Amino acid sequence: MLNRLPNKMKKSLTPLFLLTAGMLYASGLFAQSPDEMYLAGNASLKKGDYNKAVENLSMAISRDNADERLFIHRGDAFLKLNDPEQAIKDYNEANEINPGVADFSLARVYALQGDVVKAVSCLKDHLGSAFRIEEDSIKKDPAFNRIQESAEWQNLWQNEWYNDSEKSVADARYYLRKRNVDQAISILDKALSKDPANTMVLLARANAFIKQSNFGAAAGDYSSAISKDKMLTEAYAGRGKANIYLGRFKEAVSDFNRVLKDDPSDFETYLKRAEANAGLSNWDAAVKDMQVYLKYFDDDLHAVYVCGGYYYSAGDYINALKCFNRNLKEDPNNAQYFKARGKTYLKTNTYKYAVSDLSMSLDLNAEDSETWMYHGLAAIKTGDAQNGCSSLRRAQAMGNTDAVKLVLENCQ
Repeated sequence: MLNRLPNKMKKSLTPLFLLTAGMLYASGLFAQSPDEMYLAGNASLKKGDYNKAVENLSMAISRDNADERLFIHRGDAFLKLNDPEQAIKDYNEANEINPGVADFSLARVYALQGDVVKAVSCLKDHLGSAFRIEEDSIKKDPAFNRIQESAEWQNLWQNEWYNDSEKSVADARYYLRKRNVDQAISILDKALSKDPANTMVLLARANAFIKQSNFGAAAGDYSSAISKDKMLTEAYAGRGKANIYLGRFKEAVSDFNRVLKDDPSDFETYLKRAEANAGLSNWDAAVKDMQVYLKYFDDDLHAVYVCGGYYYSAGDYINALKCFNRNLKEDPNNAQYFKARGKTYLKTNTYKYAVSDLSMSLDLNAEDSETWMYHGLAAIKTGDAQNGCSSLRRAQAMGNTDAVKLVLENCQ
């Protein structure tokens, strides 16, 4: 994401790393508390509730009409509502705030309307700007299908808009899509040998290292990119994910803090920061991030389940049960959800409920040794030692080492 920088600093940025997301979210840091309507508007946009997105973003604009992101997002919502004229007004307003930031969006609208001259003119401006995205993304965008046979479109691409480093990144992405990670990295190694300080190439190679599961190398490249440009939000996000894989949870939390400072509506980052906090056993912080996410995406059953797991680990079994009850209400044939609730009932000493849930889980998936173990323990707690020990021995036979101790303690 590109923050509000003086124009002379923007010109110094390597252009291609500013991909579509960066262009769309371009602008400055939020205040300490982000505008609720901005978050709600972006969440509505992501969920496809475009009328609600317009409503929320309009309220946010009434409070802050100097943030180009608000106009870009509202323009996107208007476009989805088949109101291109309002979209154009919002994109132009964004350009007034941060010149060039919405040229690509304008090009798409005009292309959808079949206005070849305006579409190509805006696209030409975009290609000459610091917000330029990769050529392949432009040419494959279906918004331009109507104008790709025009002379104006053909003439536009007679120019060389991309330098050698940008072409190398594009080639590497091609091989990544083909799952040829080694070839992609080889191309990027060669590009970096010629231009070792190129942040765009460093980011591309870091992303390739992630695909290769070489998380240490990825973190190194992200750090190198950040050392050269501390405004690269994409690098912080990538390094945070690499740090989770490396078990560097404290560092991951710090990286995700920076991402959310730049854009508090990056909802996926709340999930990643929660995961990092969970790695530190900071359960309250993990739950708080899940609550923020679920405030806007309460129909994400997996997130509800994860939140329940964090409550469970924190010893808050009542709220854990609320999460798992919600899961089972929406998906009553999920073995994982029955297991989670059964384990939680076991912690609250409601053993008959635990046996019932764990039995349901086993009916749906009899191959989970841990469920057999918990079922055995719960059955023993109800006084049913025979069935309980049978389940514990089943878990032991399946290789569950924790069940061995329980068999010795309860079934001799």
